[in-house]
Amino acid sequence: MQLRIVLAQFWRDLKAQRLRTALTLFGLGWGTFCVVLLLSFGEGVRVRQMDTMRGMGSRIILIWGSRTSIPYEGLPRGRYIRLRDGDADVISRLVPGVTQASPEYNMQVNLKGPAGESVAGLSGVRPGFGSMRRVEPQPGGRFLSERDEAERRRVAFLGHQVKVDLFGEMDPIGKTIEISGVPFTVVGTAAQKRQDSNYNGRDDEKVFITTTAARASLGQIDPDNLVVEVDPKADGKEVMKGVLGVMGRIHRFDPTDSEALMSWDVGEMLKMIGMIFIGFQAFLGILGVLTLAVAGIGVANVMSMVVEDRTPQIGISMALGARRSWVLGQVLLETLLITIVGGGIGVAFAAGIVAACQFLPLGDMGAPVFSMQTAILTAALIGAIGVIAGMGPARRAAYLNPAEALRT
Repeated sequence: MQLRIVLAQFWRDLKAQRLRTALTLFGLGWGTFCVVLLLSFGEGVRVRQMDTMRGMGSRIILIWGSRTSIPYEGLPRGRYIRLRDGDADVISRLVPGVTQASPEYNMQVNLKGPAGESVAGLSGVRPGFGSMRRVEPQPGGRFLSERDEAERRRVAFLGHQVKVDLFGEMDPIGKTIEISGVPFTVVGTAAQKRQDSNYNGRDDEKVFITTTAARASLGQIDPDNLVVEVDPKADGKEVMKGVLGVMGRIHRFDPTDSEALMSWDVGEMLKMIGMIFIGFQAFLGILGVLTLAVAGIGVANVMSMVVEDRTPQIGISMALGARRSWVLGQVLLETLLITIVGGGIGVAFAAGIVAACQFLPLGDMGAPVFSMQTAILTAALIGAIGVIAGMGPARRAAYLNPAEALRT
């Protein structure tokens, strides 16, 4: 019953202050629209860029041989540490937190196919390399297998652009290409992917063969680098300490010599980029708060006018026994209703724009994303603005002197 009275009074106040209420609702709607749109576009950019950065893998450490900086067991500093094929097996077996590892043999090769020729990067890798580096095969094909590795099969997996260069629109599966004059059978092609980060060329522009074929058919001796996958629960820095300890025993260098092996922790890089995007979202949120604060001034102004016009009525209510908490709650409730209506209008328009943007070619910017996080943050902002804006007029109404109010 009391809620019906409050709503009826709220509707009368809206009609009495049409222009001010309309302008306030517009300000709230516009502010909310801007907040939601800013955060949605920010989230879209974050999702797109993080997905692109993960194109190289998300939980891997890349390791290269380097030169020692500390003398060890009579050996001088400055020795070059050359990686070996078996290092990957030792690391995956002895270092805690490592799920799998693969050596990688890299070289530039001449390729010849039915539809053309090209020069591209070649990587000799183990079968687990595909899952670690997100090299995913298109339907109908496959990545390299353990049997390919064990039997030294001359099979190749082509990056998307290499497939186009060598075969055009033809289906390459089962067909033969020449890699530096040596015939290889194509067993799969990579699905095209977005990839910003790389260390030896984009995966779309490479061809992959087994490590055994790279050594037997192309004369590769030692791997150029190792790719190590870290368990999600493990810490990359601790894993790298373990790698230095194990490799130090094998290659005879000081385990504390961090310069003996060069490494790139992709997982740590992604964490850092994620923190940058959190700061970016926070900046957009601050802009949204400032925008809504301006609209909150309009809400406070409207409610002040409402309290002024309703002063005699409030005096009568208090003279008849109405409590201050009831008067305070009534004004705050009306303030929240105005805020919710204006905010709802803004959210609805913003959601419509976000939905429409899903059909637009926005490229690397990425389509905006209306996430649950955005909705919760917007609701919290609108609620806070409503309470803050209405508190002043509500307190003034609640602490009116009934006698003075009746004389107004």
